[in-house]
Amino acid sequence: MAERALALNATGGSYLNLEGNLLPLVDCTLPDISWSVHEPGSGQPASRTDIQIGEPVLGQLTLSLQPQSFPPLAKWVQELIDGGHRQLDLEVLRADPNGHIQEGFQLAGCVLTELHFPPCSAAQKDPYVVRAVLQPERIAALPSGGPQKLPVGAKQRPWLVSTFRLSVDGLPTDGVLKIDGLDLTRDIATRKVGEFRELLPYYGIARCSPLVLTIGGRNYPEWRDFVLKRLAEGKPASPLGAKLTFLDASLKQELGSLQFSLAGLAGFQFARVASRADEATSPQGVARLPVQDITLEIVPVKS
Repeated sequence: MAERALALNATGGSYLNLEGNLLPLVDCTLPDISWSVHEPGSGQPASRTDIQIGEPVLGQLTLSLQPQSFPPLAKWVQELIDGGHRQLDLEVLRADPNGHIQEGFQLAGCVLTELHFPPCSAAQKDPYVVRAVLQPERIAALPSGGPQKLPVGAKQRPWLVSTFRLSVDGLPTDGVLKIDGLDLTRDIATRKVGEFRELLPYYGIARCSPLVLTIGGRNYPEWRDFVLKRLAEGKPASPLGAKLTFLDASLKQELGSLQFSLAGLAGFQFARVASRADEATSPQGVARLPVQDITLEIVPVKS
């Protein structure tokens, strides 16, 4: 394997070679490999020697990554939302703590099927790690070619689940306690076409889980009144825009953002009211807003 420049600071772990760019991963799970097993039907006289091993089945490739070190993630989000698909030829490299490549795999014909974004909460201090799932067609080991060492590049500011700013059209958000995780998923189906009824894949448009907000503090009364007014008027929900901005540790510098087009408010759940004094908490509610469109922006690192 030829040595490739690594533009980010890391030693050891897993890396993805995507179109000639070497990108660090938080972790990586290679696809499971299995073979279908055919057994005689029930009620048929047979012995255990009649069990046959059938066609191979290749599982999914799962990548855990951080947005600041994975610029292609913005295009991946758009691809799922638009219903497009590209078959990617990827290489996954594993390195030891000294940065030497231990082994590598080539995964051909990979199609993105899922993206999972973590919850955000000021009470947590974890890195913001996105999980991507791809379906490959083939997998093969890369030739070793002798030990290679990955060069170390510039360090980048990480995204955190605790350093964010949320805005929703016409509603206060500085009292939002938690933002649930978001899931973008799509199905891959097959159709039989042509004279020989060849199986061809069909890729659907991604489904996005709703934006779910836990609201408390001084924002709770405004959201409560907004919900009750909508209920009394009997009017359908109006579309809303929202933006989730990720900030550095100083809360001053923007690192990137998720922008949403929302269908409107689809549900509001009041938190349980405790009668015991030792269980009592300030009033809270959970708002559910279906997502019509979503885009991701990653602010480029200044050299």
